[in-house]
Amino acid sequence: MEIILAIAALVALVWGAVFFRAAGLLGGCLLVLLAGCCFGHPFFNLPVGPIPLTLDRLLWVALIGLFLVARRLGWIEQKPLGAADWTLIAFTAWLTLSTLMHDWRWDGNQPLATLLFFYLMPVGMYFVARETPLSERSTAVLFACMGLFGLYLAVTAVAEVQKQWWLVFPTYMADPNVEEFFGRGRGPMLNPIGAGFYLSACLFAALMWWPRLGRAGRAALVVAVVVFVAGAWATATRSVWMGMAGGLMLIVMLAARKSWRVPLVGGALMVGVLLAATQWERLLAFKRDDHLSAQEAARSVELRPILARVAWNMFRDRPLAGCGFGQYLNTHRDYLADRSVDLPLEKARSYIQHNVFLSLLAETGLIGMTLFAALLALWTRDAWRAWRRLDAPPSTRQLGLVFLGLMVAYLCNAMFHEMSQIATVNMLVLFMAGLACHMAQQRQTVVNAKNGVMLDGEPGEAPAHS
Repeated sequence: MEIILAIAALVALVWGAVFFRAAGLLGGCLLVLLAGCCFGHPFFNLPVGPIPLTLDRLLWVALIGLFLVARRLGWIEQKPLGAADWTLIAFTAWLTLSTLMHDWRWDGNQPLATLLFFYLMPVGMYFVARETPLSERSTAVLFACMGLFGLYLAVTAVAEVQKQWWLVFPTYMADPNVEEFFGRGRGPMLNPIGAGFYLSACLFAALMWWPRLGRAGRAALVVAVVVFVAGAWATATRSVWMGMAGGLMLIVMLAARKSWRVPLVGGALMVGVLLAATQWERLLAFKRDDHLSAQEAARSVELRPILARVAWNMFRDRPLAGCGFGQYLNTHRDYLADRSVDLPLEKARSYIQHNVFLSLLAETGLIGMTLFAALLALWTRDAWRAWRRLDAPPSTRQLGLVFLGLMVAYLCNAMFHEMSQIATVNMLVLFMAGLACHMAQQRQTVVNAKNGVMLDGEPGEAPAHS
C-alpha cells in the first residue's frame, strides 16, 4: 500500500510541475493554497520518517523548484530586497534560532514541525509571490479564483450547520468522530476561524470585480456577498464576524466617494452599537459545537484573561528571548500555581495561547514579537502606498486595498486565537503580502528609473524588465 501511495505522490508531483509550468507561478501558488486547504493532512498523508508527506507539501516543493529554475534562467525579474523583506528574514532567523536552542524534539518534534509547516513554508511562498509577474488580466483571474473558492467555503459552511452532507466535500468534514468544532462551519481546514478568515479574504477579493461588471454582474455580486455573510455566520465565531465586518467597512469606506464616507461609517457604528446593546448576552453565550453547551461556550470568554496572565508571567521571567519557540505547552504548566492573582490559572493547563502576539511574546520574547509587529506594520504601509498610487493601474491599487482589508480581518482574529497554528492561514497571509510587496517594489523601480538610478542598464535608462 505504501508503494502505491508513494507512486501516486510522485505522479502528483510531476503533474504539479507540469501545471506550474503552464499556469505560471501565480497559478502554482493558488494550487498550493487549494491543496493545503482541501487536500491536506486529513485528506492524504504518507508516513515517511518523523514528518508525514502531504499533497500540499509535495506541490510546494515543486513550486519552489520551478521558482528557482525560473530565476536561474531569467524568466522572472529579480527584485532587490526591501525593508519588509529584511524584517521577514530577521524574524524567520530568530524563530529558527529560538527553536534550535531549545528542546525542538519535544512532543514528537512538534516545535520543529510548527516552524517548518507554519512559518518556513509560508515564507517560501512569500518570496515566490513577490517576484511573480502580474498583469491586469492575471490579477483579475486571481480575484475571480478567490471569489469562487470563497463561495465554495460559504456554501460548505452553511451545509455543515444544516447537516446537508451531500453538499460537503471533501467528505472527512462530515466525520462526527472529529469532535472539535463539529456542528459549526469549520470548512476543509476543520477550523471555523481558519475558514472564516479565508471567507473574509475571498470576499474582499471578489469585491474588486465591482468596477469591471455591468448591472447584471453587480446584482449577482450582491447576492454572492449575502452568501459570504451566511457562510461567516455559520462559523459561529465572533472574531470572524468582527474581522469580516471591519475589513468590509474599511474597503467600502476607502473605495467610496468622500461625501459618502461619514454616513457609511456612522451608519455602521450605529448598527454595531444597537447589536451590542440588544444582543450582548446572546453574543457571549450561544450553542456552537454539537458537543459544547452554551454555558461551556461562554466560558471561552472567561478563559482569555487567564491565558493572558499566564503569558505575562512567562514573559516577565524571560523578557528578551522567551521560553523558546514551540515550547509554550511544555513550559506554561510551571506558571499555573500562581496564587498572587484572583484567577483560576489551572484552567489554562490544556490550552495553547489564544493570542498571536502573547504567544510570540511568551515564546520568543520582545525580540520576536517586535520583529513580527514591525513586519505587519511594513506590509500595511506597502499596501497603503499601493492603494494611494493614483497613477497606478487599477489592479495595483486593488491588491493594496485587499491586503488592507485582510490585515483588519487578521488582527481581529489574532487577538483571540493563535492564528499561526491554523493550517494554511500564514500561507495565505504571506502570499497576499508577497503580492503587495511586489506592487511596492514595482513602485520603487519606477521611482528609481525616473531619478536616473542604474538598475539593469545605464544611468537614466529604463529597466530591462518592466
